[in-house]
Amino acid sequence: MIPPGLAYCAVSEKAWQRMETAKNPRFYFDLRKERKSQTKGETAFTPATTLVAGMGAALTHIRQMGNGDLVAGRKALIDSAEMSAELTRVAATALGLKLFAPTCPSSAVTAIVAPAGIDSSALVKDFRETFGAVVANGQGEMKGKLLRVAHLGYYDYLDVVACAAGLEQVLSRAGSNVAFGSSVKAVQEAYASKTAGARELAGVKA
Repeated sequence: MIPPGLAYCAVSEKAWQRMETAKNPRFYFDLRKERKSQTKGETAFTPATTLVAGMGAALTHIRQMGNGDLVAGRKALIDSAEMSAELTRVAATALGLKLFAPTCPSSAVTAIVAPAGIDSSALVKDFRETFGAVVANGQGEMKGKLLRVAHLGYYDYLDVVACAAGLEQVLSRAGSNVAFGSSVKAVQEAYASKTAGARELAGVKA
């Protein structure tokens, strides 16, 4: 849920000892400097403070998803991504669209093949300009052929419904024969079916 650029590094005691004898040139990756600064509550070089702050906010959100429990929040976040991905596949199928990887789908992103004769670049542009929403184009040789919808992070069922409705609109404007409401209805029905059991277990009446 943060911009790219933040990485983590774990260093064993054996690696610390090897650093003392290694002759390889290094500057930013001289972890001895960083270790020394850390003992004083400082960093050896200018840190990516915005990314660190962003990570803090993301972890707070995850902890809230777990009612204060970070581990439970992580599970809730993953469960949400898995459900959102499944519902996105339902929406695409309801619109007669093909999935790029139907036999090995991902819970992180769903790649949808654009209808024949329609450039996915135009669909991506329409999504952004009309709805302020971001879906990704294909990359490399697949550019213009795919729509990629991400499900990780701050994303849930209502986002899937909005994305499905937006997809119907941009497809229709691009010349595809779309039955408005078909994908949204399919998503709602699938969501109701998947959550019915959980509601019964929780003692919630339909």
